[in-house]
Amino acid sequence: MYHVISTGLTAILLYLISYFFYRIGYYSLKLHRKIWNSALAAAFILTATAGLFLALQINYKWNIPFIKTLLKWHVEFGVGMAITGLFHFIWHLEYYGKLFEKTFNKSQTNEPYNLSSSEIKTNLFIAGFVSSSIQLLLMREIMNITGGYELITGSFLGSWLIGSSIGASMAGKSLLNDIKKINLIFSLSPLISLLLMLFISRVFLNPGESPSFMVSIIGTFLVLIPFCLVSGFTFIKLLTLAGKGNKMLAGKSFSIETTGGIVSGIILSIFTAGLVNTYKLLLIIVLLSVTYVLTNYYLKDNRQKEITKIVVFILASLTILSNPDIFFRQILLPGVKVTMTKDTPYGNITKWKYKGEESLYFNQRLLAYNDDATEREEDIHYAMLQSDSPEKVIMISGSLQSHLPEILKYPVNRIIYIERDPALARSGISTNEILPKELTIENEDAYRYIRSSREIVDVIILLVPPPSTLLLNRYYTT
Repeated sequence: MYHVISTGLTAILLYLISYFFYRIGYYSLKLHRKIWNSALAAAFILTATAGLFLALQINYKWNIPFIKTLLKWHVEFGVGMAITGLFHFIWHLEYYGKLFEKTFNKSQTNEPYNLSSSEIKTNLFIAGFVSSSIQLLLMREIMNITGGYELITGSFLGSWLIGSSIGASMAGKSLLNDIKKINLIFSLSPLISLLLMLFISRVFLNPGESPSFMVSIIGTFLVLIPFCLVSGFTFIKLLTLAGKGNKMLAGKSFSIETTGGIVSGIILSIFTAGLVNTYKLLLIIVLLSVTYVLTNYYLKDNRQKEITKIVVFILASLTILSNPDIFFRQILLPGVKVTMTKDTPYGNITKWKYKGEESLYFNQRLLAYNDDATEREEDIHYAMLQSDSPEKVIMISGSLQSHLPEILKYPVNRIIYIERDPALARSGISTNEILPKELTIENEDAYRYIRSSREIVDVIILLVPPPSTLLLNRYYTT
């Protein structure tokens, strides 16, 4: 399947984001056009190269093992080239009809804003806190969407460094010095990356699909580039302002920003340990960051500040009391009704209903559903029947609600259920349900448990997903 409309819409959305940054003065019109001319050139080269290989394969019957993948990228980049070429054509309409007589270069904005030493320190601390918070929350959510795919972590961190360095480089050349505007864009930019993450996940990935190497690199880079660019830009502008106006050494400024990042890491470690869901935390952080900018840079009247604080308090309270994560999970899981979602230190647990049937998802992967008689019988009985008298059984992962009744059909006197995530272990069991005395739940890593345990058991039932990640691959190799 080719993502014709999806690829086209992605290119248009990215262009609008790039155009927005040009209009607010992050870079000049010249650089904006350089970026998209480079994108057009790259799309042309990749499309032409893939087309050449396809022609050689057809004409000369070359055996190219990756021909299907090549065909897919030929089409995808071809669509991207067509859309980018349309942008290029629109720029040059003035050559033909002289439709535009004036051009505007917003990069000439030069509105200095003097801050005191304490204000600079506060601004740096908040910039470090928000940047690190958004980094950790986005990485956590992208890992959930892709099912714990470790390659995402590497491409995420690489994209973060590249995007931040691009933003820092732009800051050194940009004439935009209005710290009010810079801070406001910095506070709102996480929403742009959030929008891109939801859009790309929705149109390019199906629930339960692990992205390929190329898709993971391109996807994470596109998601992170808006916020990383703004984050790097903001930090350099704050460093410059601190050095010129307040004679603060760059090392001290960096240490203050790093302190904000450390505090963010500590606080998020507490709240993400099953207390607060990812999207709720992200929205609260964005809301507080915007409030800081408005009350310190835009609102001068005390009455306006008090009203703003009351409004923000109400919005924050509603966000905390409600569950906005259900709305976002609903976007990622179309066609069903999401009834519950919970983030734990190990992933995301989501319950949904479809025509009255309730199912359980873990990290966007279907884990259990009501009418799973065939699967649960195959999972349990094929293994149990290989033992003449199974008395002790270890079950790794799986659903207690589905699989436990099948195991209890045998004369077992001890069942050890190993599931690292305590919330997932009891996800299919009501809180007032009494578990059988034969059952022991171990919330630790199954691999380490079996290696260190000296207890002899009759049957070990492995119900983990296929070895799509390094973490799971441990169970499929000697």
